[in-house]
Amino acid sequence: MIRKRVGRRTGNGENPGLDISSLIDVSFLLLIYFLITSTLEPKEGDIGMTVPTDRLNEAPREYDFDRPEIEVDALGIVTFSGEIVGANPEVRELVQLTDRLETYLKAANVYSSKAKAGVNLSVDDSVKGQRFMDVMNCLAGVGITDVAIDGMKTEQE
Repeated sequence: MIRKRVGRRTGNGENPGLDISSLIDVSFLLLIYFLITSTLEPKEGDIGMTVPTDRLNEAPREYDFDRPEIEVDALGIVTFSGEIVGANPEVRELVQLTDRLETYLKAANVYSSKAKAGVNLSVDDSVKGQRFMDVMNCLAGVGITDVAIDGMKTEQE
């Protein structure tokens, strides 16, 4: 391979320059090394979600019971069946919501072993995506995978 050096000519007719082809090779090797050794944060990527179907409109089966409503309003305030469980959107850990969900799961297991615990989630369109993910992380943390997501009605509708 012929390499051309770029630079000013010196008095003896040579072209001094900097050969950076080996530096480019090293940078690609470092890039490949970091891509291979890095790990992705699976916290929010592994959350399963089911899309609501016509099952919500069917007559309830004998072991179904009321699903709690979780709402996230435009300010990021989280409510669980009308009770505020997360008033500060800056706090990412929703301890009260987790507590209510664990209580709900225990009640669902006592009520019927056949029942699959699920919740209805309504999120305002203007809320930050991180707040939505905080609620989804709470649901995944307690083991609730049956989540029906509804659009929240705004005052303009």
